[in-house]
Amino acid sequence: MKTTSTVGDGLRALFASETRIALVIATVLVGAGAAFGLAFFLSAEMRTFADVTPFAQLTVSVLTPFAAAVLTFDLRDRDGDYRSRTAEPLRTRWIAAGIYGLVMGVYVAVISGVAVMVAQGSQPLADPWAGAVPTAIGSVLVQLIPVGVGCAAGLLVPRLFLAALSTIVVPISVTVLLGFLAPRGTADWLTPLGAAGHLVPGPMTILNWAQLVITAGLWVVLPNVIGRRLLMRRASRV
Repeated sequence: MKTTSTVGDGLRALFASETRIALVIATVLVGAGAAFGLAFFLSAEMRTFADVTPFAQLTVSVLTPFAAAVLTFDLRDRDGDYRSRTAEPLRTRWIAAGIYGLVMGVYVAVISGVAVMVAQGSQPLADPWAGAVPTAIGSVLVQLIPVGVGCAAGLLVPRLFLAALSTIVVPISVTVLLGFLAPRGTADWLTPLGAAGHLVPGPMTILNWAQLVITAGLWVVLPNVIGRRLLMRRASRV
């Protein structure tokens, strides 16, 4: 079997089966539903881009790591061993996952803007675009964290279903536990949900950027580095 070695192959892998196509479509529909649902639910003075976009982005971020987990999990064979003796396929899958996350981030930002314009009508009671620039930038970047978590899960968890499930269960569980057991604000330093809460709607302070860097290191960089080491170690034994 051909080992995927280009970014294009990785992106095409997102549409390689009906189930994967359904996942992408579901993510798109969930984003639109969250944006329009909140835009019409909020009071007229709160129907702004900065109020609607964070909720829509965080809702979609539940699903984007599933696709990322699929991309890296594809590098295993039926026995769970890695198919390649080099890290090149993994690098291209990382890039493909990042592109997917950015595209979804841009899509949700755009659909949120459309939802706000439709819900506001011709005579808005509030400036719908106040704080739109930092919100738009943060809302696009925020999707890179969940897809990074998804990539790591696909490398580290031996079953695809469990890998996808772990992208929800583990971050939420850690956030809840820290909320009960650790000093207030700890989750902002140690969990994706805490860091994302500042990235969207923004603007970010120096402290917030430091929290984001630490969170990305713990949840994206470190587990993916470990997964890569496992990939290369197991590949060398094949």
